[in-house]
Amino acid sequence: MDESAWYACEAATIAVHGRDLATGTVTAILLLDTCGEVAQEIDRDLAKALALRLLDLADDLPEPVRIVRRAADVDEHLRELDD
Repeated sequence: MDESAWYACEAATIAVHGRDLATGTVTAILLLDTCGEVAQEIDRDLAKALALRLLDLADDLPEPVRIVRRAADVDEHLRELDD
């Protein structure tokens, strides 16, 4: 699983559809806490406003540090040079 797929999976565990138990109709978006309990129930308009706010806040965060890994054959070649 690549990084973007991991983030999508995590997001799907945080924000889910809330459904009417009798009909199965989607009635809200539920934001879940780390225990899977409903932390917030939001309607369509609030969900859209919240999405925009999250985008604004995310833009203020620094870029994450990325670890650059080299291919295994490069390590082997460097070891051969040491010998």
